[in-house]
Amino acid sequence: GGLGRDPLKTVAAIKEEGLGASEGKGDFFTLRGWVTYFAKDKTWHYCANPDTKKKVVQSGDVWMDEASGTTIPRCERRYVLSLTISDLTGSNWFSAFNESALILMGNKTADELWGIKEADPSFFDHHFQVCAWRPYVLKVKAKTERWNDENRVKLTLLEAAPIDFRAGSADLLASITDLLQQRR
Repeated sequence: GGLGRDPLKTVAAIKEEGLGASEGKGDFFTLRGWVTYFAKDKTWHYCANPDTKKKVVQSGDVWMDEASGTTIPRCERRYVLSLTISDLTGSNWFSAFNESALILMGNKTADELWGIKEADPSFFDHHFQVCAWRPYVLKVKAKTERWNDENRVKLTLLEAAPIDFRAGSADLLASITDLLQQRR
């Protein structure tokens, strides 16, 4: 099983094929792999206005959107994960934002995980360990961005789904059948 019709690539193919290096919107592809590491010691979430999803900062008992000057009584924490994804060809760093990160984090919201971190830091660490090493099919965007006067390919997870081995087997059998028929 896959996510849509984007071509299936490997981690090694990202560099080999120069994915994301061209001008424009970037390259979109599907990848099958495992999250091997979550960078949870750095920023793994941000506080947002629940309505606009824009970043807010705490100001006393309220949260303030610095851009608009509006205040709200409470924020919604949203994921902004930095993680390593690996397959049989290698590993690379990826970014995952709230929608795809929610799947990778076992459908636990960033607010829920924040509560766990506050109540029991060891269980917080345990949750990241439990969520690692699960196989996923991932829709990825590769795009070159300029950072610190250097061009770098940024890899962003747009969608994530647990691998459906039954559907994946059917896809592989169909591909094998097609290849065998082409050889005749």
